[in-house]
Amino acid sequence: MFDSGTEFNYWWRSLIRVLYPADCVLCRMPLLLDELHLCLLCRQKIQPLPKPLCLKCARPIPPYDGYTTCSSCRSERPHYDRGFALVEYDEPTKSIFHQIKFEKKPWLFEIYGEMLQNSFSLSRFNDYEMIIPVPLDGMREQKRGFNQALMIAKMIKHINPSSGLLIRKLIKKIKKTKPQSQLRRNQRLTNLTGAFKLKESGEVSGKNILLIDDIVTTGSTVNECARILKENGAERVDFFTIARSNSL
Repeated sequence: MFDSGTEFNYWWRSLIRVLYPADCVLCRMPLLLDELHLCLLCRQKIQPLPKPLCLKCARPIPPYDGYTTCSSCRSERPHYDRGFALVEYDEPTKSIFHQIKFEKKPWLFEIYGEMLQNSFSLSRFNDYEMIIPVPLDGMREQKRGFNQALMIAKMIKHINPSSGLLIRKLIKKIKKTKPQSQLRRNQRLTNLTGAFKLKESGEVSGKNILLIDDIVTTGSTVNECARILKENGAERVDFFTIARSNSL
């Protein structure tokens, strides 16, 4: 039986849904009252990355090959220490992210909220002293109206607001670059050279830092940011991303 508060909320949500019908953002079927953004069938398509994952960059690796890191990390030795990711960057996540970025629907990040909360145990917050979102260049952020990495950083902090974990926008993008998604792998690896600058170098010295980005493909963006942080004295730099591409 509903208590009075629960019953009121139920009927209020019912009224809102009647007045403002909502469809699944993927299949466009009408949503049920207890469904948010996605219908049940589409939500079941969003699954965590299949393990095992590379302990360096979070890319899925073949099981039983005797390694805990992927071949790229063993050969290229990235500057970051470890990466964490929720889902593979394929459908339906590609469609959701396209709507977030190009149709300006940042609230769709809520789709990954429960997975994000399960990923970040309270103990993991103790590993870092600050969160730094990967920046967009000023013109792109102004056109889009938000920086998706900053939004994810705020979602992470919201999971445990008492942690004291700081969100610091210490990295600035100083060079306009082509979108990584439009480039081949070898072009991605050099596209971001000299693109970022640290605003206040003294603040990262000796610190354990968590970099945030929405999508990681080759890892060039987070690697370049990690390089700058390490060169300015950061003790440890890990990254977190919602979506991880399995392609090289």
